[in-house]
Formats: sequence, C-alpha cells, structure tokens
Amino acid sequence: MYLCVDIMNTEQLEIKKTALHDIHLSLGARMINFAGWQMPVQYESIIKEHNAVRSNAGIFDISHMGEFLLEGKDVISFLQYIMINDLNLLEPSKGQYSCMCYDNGTVVDDLVYYEENPDRFRMIVNAGNIDKDLKWLNDHIGNYHVEITNLSTKRTRVAFQGPKADDYLQPLVDVDLSKINRFYFAHCNLNNKPIFIARTGYTGEKGFEMSFDNNFAIEVWNDLRKTGALPAGLGARDSLRLEACYSLYGHEISDSITAIEAGLSWLAKPKEGIDYIGKKILLQQKAEGTERVLVGINLIDRGILRENYKIYKDSDEIGFITSGGYSPTLGKTIGLGLIKNQYKEVGAEIKIEIRNKLLRGKVVSTPFYRNV
Repeated sequence: MYLCVDIMNTEQLEIKKTALHDIHLSLGARMINFAGWQMPVQYESIIKEHNAVRSNAGIFDISHMGEFLLEGKDVISFLQYIMINDLNLLEPSKGQYSCMCYDNGTVVDDLVYYEENPDRFRMIVNAGNIDKDLKWLNDHIGNYHVEITNLSTKRTRVAFQGPKADDYLQPLVDVDLSKINRFYFAHCNLNNKPIFIARTGYTGEKGFEMSFDNNFAIEVWNDLRKTGALPAGLGARDSLRLEACYSLYGHEISDSITAIEAGLSWLAKPKEGIDYIGKKILLQQKAEGTERVLVGINLIDRGILRENYKIYKDSDEIGFITSGGYSPTLGKTIGLGLIKNQYKEVGAEIKIEIRNKLLRGKVVSTPFYRNV
C-alpha cells in the first residue's frame, strides 16, 4: 500500500527517537525516518490498523509533532496578528485550528492552539516545521509581551482515535469525557498520571489527542493498550486523514499553495480592525476565487494515485495530485488534486499520467469519508 507522508529534514545528522521508541520495536513496528524522527510506519498491517480506527480504536504515537507554550499578557493580540483564524471565537478550555501564512497567502504551517487562559496558550505544530515555526513566531513577536517555550522533546503526545475511544478511555480518567466537546480540552489524570487531553484528531473519527511528561510515556501507552485499542502507525494515519480530506503540509498546503486554494477559506476571517499577515490576499482570493482549486479525484481505470502525478483535460495539463492512495474504507483509489478552477465541477472527467500512461479519472465530492 502506498504511503503518502511528508518526510522532510532527512539530512539531519541526528535522528530523534520518541520516548516510546523501544515500545514500537517490541511490537515489531517497521520504523522510518519521518521529519528527522524514527517513527513507526506500521506494525502488522496498515489496512488492519486503518480498519481498527474506523471500527474500534487505535493508538498513535505523535510525539514527533511540536508543542509550544505561549505565555504573556499579549498572547491573544499576537496570535490574532499571526494567525488567519479569529481568536474571538475562543474561550478558556477551547482549541482552534488555523494557519500561519506568508504575505502572499501561502502557508507557513497549519496547526492547533488551545487557550488555557487568556495569558497562556498551548500550540501543536507539524513535525517537519518545528524549527521554522519557532523562528517565525519569534521573528514576529516584536513589541508583543509573549514568551515561547518549546516543549517538543520534553513531552509525549499520543492520539487515541475511533468509535470506541470514549468507552475505552472513560474508566481510566478522572474527568467526564462526555463534557469535553469537539475541540475542547481538559487537564486531568489518567490512572493518577497528569495529562492534557483534547477532543481533536486527524483521522475523521471521534477521539482524543493527549500530551504528558515523557516520564509517564510507557505507563500511559500500556494503560491505553490494555483497553483493546490497536497500535497504529503513520501509514494508517495517512490513509485515514486522506479519506477525511485533512490537509497535510507539503502536499495540500505549502509555501507555494495558499490556504484558499487548498479549500481552507473558512479559516480566513475578516477580523475587523486587525491587520494579520496574509489578510489582504486571502480575503481577496476568498471573495474573487482562485485560478487553482483543490478537488477530490477517483480513478475510473485501474491504478494508484500518487503525489505530483500530472492531471490533464484533453491535451491541456491542468494540475497535479497532492495526495493519493488506496482507501481501505471505500475499497478504491482516492486522491486530492490541485487543478485549474474551470475543471472543478463534480463529475468532470480528467486524465492522470501514471507511468507514462493517461488513465481516466473524475472529480468527486469531498470528503471521501465523514463521521465527525
């Protein structure tokens, strides 16, 4: 099965290991270099792990992702300037998905931040962008009274995802999970170990993402494993997010693709009176449209869609595949492509160049799978 993952910074001299590295090896995981980290791409089977998350529950090590604390009296003002979403929609104990953009509307990174209180935010960023994001934030602090602490290597992060996630997790924690709505979070204890838990995720299923001190990593992992959840690697994580049409940095969004082109126009808020980075071009694109748009694609002919495959309409090259692969849930090949706006209509037939052959495909509605 093809794995479409964003492997960056592979030239780093030292490959990092998460606090769960030895656990992965003991479970027979196949490890790969992902954004400078040794990470499990699969244990027994990507399809088995994928299906476990769709039908039961899966547990992912996501400790390679970055985690920052932003503290100070100007945190909200600073984030309003550097993020495209509107923090006025937040409140303590709630998180928000957003992008940091360049002046031209292309994307520095997509991320989630959580309001602990008006002077303290927790931020989770993509693994390959940790250093870049930290520099971008610090370079733009200016006169804002904000202090940033990088907790990325000091804490373990796991995702616990699937329709049984609540049932499995509730006996282990001292908080009523039914009171944590989507994108809200809580500080609680899991079998007497302090954790940060948020109802967020990257799989298209119900579930949670957790963060805790590295000292508790093995104990928390083992506690979660005992519930019946199946360990899942980056392979399943990618196929799950592709079915749900969640963007992957370096694919659907990047420093050459704007947030509007990527279908994230709902993030770009007007924020009256606030001149945030990228605002002018993003709101212009949102109002007028873009020459390129992201669409869902199914193959009519037999084959597998992979990133950067060229897309054609007749003899005109109209775009490229940003992500593609086999969907275990749907039992067919699916993909996302960035194409010229005039060919975006659902049902439009296109062709994709695969191994020097033009195979038939069509534009389809997205997401391919929806459960949350």
